[in-house]
Amino acid sequence: MAFPSPAAVAVIQRRLTVGLMLLIAVALSACVPKLVQPHDPALVAGVEALYAEATAMIDDGVASSPVTDAERDAIRQANKSAAHASQFTARYDALIRASDLMILRAMAGSGTVDRTGETLQRKIEQVIENAIPSVCSDMTAAFDELGATSLTVRNHVDLKCLLTRWKEQHADPALTRGTLILKRANWESRRASLFRIVLAIQRAELAKQP
Repeated sequence: MAFPSPAAVAVIQRRLTVGLMLLIAVALSACVPKLVQPHDPALVAGVEALYAEATAMIDDGVASSPVTDAERDAIRQANKSAAHASQFTARYDALIRASDLMILRAMAGSGTVDRTGETLQRKIEQVIENAIPSVCSDMTAAFDELGATSLTVRNHVDLKCLLTRWKEQHADPALTRGTLILKRANWESRRASLFRIVLAIQRAELAKQP
């Protein structure tokens, strides 16, 4: 059996190399993986608008609420107070609806990311993610079951849960000593929590800008 000459081997190797490069080029042109969920300016604008509405509500809460327990206990007709939970129900509901819309948009965007991209995205944004521990693990788990596991989606789920808990706390007789009125310190604490979560959401979105 005759073996090919060194020159023939070199020709075969060149042909194999060229063929392999062509196959790789075709594969890459046919399917370019999306490694990071696309930047969505609408999500940035939406969370900024929500932040403005939420902080306006907080300002009104601070202005109308008592400072101490004694001041709150002294309110004779709590249900007629400007600080009563009923005065804020519509605003809570509007904020929660806005957060729902952003979750839906984030979920739609996350559907374009493949598994490799999701893994890479989580690693890249791990520091940002750790800045906001989930405030509602049950809700996040429910969305995870739907496949909405991107950081973008989970951040917006956390925002919705934060707003939902605000509404529940304001209507909690035990927390408000039977008055359904928060103290100023409660509102100021909310301002800090909202700032942290919105900042982290914005960082995550702006990091994706091309």
